[in-house]
Amino acid sequence: MEAISLNANGLRAALRKGLDAWLEVEHPDLVFLQEVKWNDEGAVRAAFPGWHSYSSLATKPGYSGVLTLSRVALEPTTAPELPSGLVAEGRYLALRREGVTWLNLYLPSGSQGPDRQDLKMEALERLAEWMAAQTAPVVLGGDWNLAPEARDVHDPKRLDGQPGFTPAERAWFAAQQASGWQDAFRMKHPNAVEVYSWWSMRSAARERNKGWRIDHWVTNAPERVLEASYDALARFSDHAPMRLRWS
Repeated sequence: MEAISLNANGLRAALRKGLDAWLEVEHPDLVFLQEVKWNDEGAVRAAFPGWHSYSSLATKPGYSGVLTLSRVALEPTTAPELPSGLVAEGRYLALRREGVTWLNLYLPSGSQGPDRQDLKMEALERLAEWMAAQTAPVVLGGDWNLAPEARDVHDPKRLDGQPGFTPAERAWFAAQQASGWQDAFRMKHPNAVEVYSWWSMRSAARERNKGWRIDHWVTNAPERVLEASYDALARFSDHAPMRLRWS
């Protein structure tokens, strides 16, 4: 099967750029969308006729929210616990398909200030607890707002310590890998460099490929990953869609 994930940075804007038609051509089995910014559940569902639609939308209009689309019906399951300050923001959606738990996630960036970064670190701690408790295959996909290594940002010396590229965040990601959770892209492309999934909208960053790799597929069943990649040419938002081929 094939899954696609994309931070849409506003679903309505991405649809105006042809996201729905592109998905029909790609014909994935599963789609994860983050930063939907649309808290009308009925309208969101109506935008994708023919799909089974599941969502966790923010209560604040025009903000956050995650949406999962599937060709077949999925079974809701328990998502990780969030800090109270993030509960109403539409950050996680966990669904089960054929014995595999698929978690669509959108972690906060932490860039709005120290309090938000603290919330993000608390969310990561709780996510790690949830991951450690899983006994069946799990795939986590979405916008982690976290670059795991120096080669995942275009200027690691200057950006070191910025939210999304702090030593604590990198150490958290490394700890999950040490406990058996693998970054699907890095597993399949261990020597890849200058591959990014997000670019600032300023200073023609995308054209100059001055980006960050902050969107990831992570799994505790790496043997089932056939391929993982990013499509930087598909421009529906400031993020690149990422694909996962799964056995």
